[in-house]
Amino acid sequence: MNNFLPSSYDDNQINSLPDIIAHYILGKIFTGELELGTRLIEANIAKELNVSNIPVREAFYILQSTGIVERLPRRGVRVKRITEEEITEYTVALKELYQIAISYSIPNWNEEHRLNIQKLLIEAKEKLAQEKIHEYISNCDRITSYIFKVAGNKVFLRFYSEITYITTAYCQSIWNDPEKIKIWHSYLESAVNALIQSDFDQATIQLELLAKQALLVNE
Repeated sequence: MNNFLPSSYDDNQINSLPDIIAHYILGKIFTGELELGTRLIEANIAKELNVSNIPVREAFYILQSTGIVERLPRRGVRVKRITEEEITEYTVALKELYQIAISYSIPNWNEEHRLNIQKLLIEAKEKLAQEKIHEYISNCDRITSYIFKVAGNKVFLRFYSEITYITTAYCQSIWNDPEKIKIWHSYLESAVNALIQSDFDQATIQLELLAKQALLVNE
């Protein structure tokens, strides 16, 4: 199963069956296989994955804590619908966090960090070329999360992780549209190249454009 939990979680933390199931469901939500508003049937997912209902139920609680799914009285668990007002607020917050992360990271960039983020970009481009969109999304998250890690503030990284659960789900229509992915990737690649060249103002601009894509998906 692909890694769809935010990069503030290390792979070795994703080790329980409910975590793995939540992980699996997130992938389907992020790429639009499960659309916003879709009801999640516990028994169906358990049958699909050949597991009992109990870990599926626990996975629902994990996803509920991220704001990705909601439990409605007499209507069960559904992939949460996100209003345009909500996504606007999340996007503004994400843009502010990018600015903060770049600002805090400036004195910490060294040759090792530049090589690491360049390697992550190469891996992302390979996944995109192979049309492995699930894995490409995860690589995009690793790239942007890496900036927060260089900034050295775990609180900023946690806030970022919480917000990107929502914005990535809202961007479902991007992941199945080659032209939208191309635009998305151009901003990401420009941001990474700017960081490698220590052009932090340009990196901030490109990350803000990346965040803004969430507001454009329904236009």
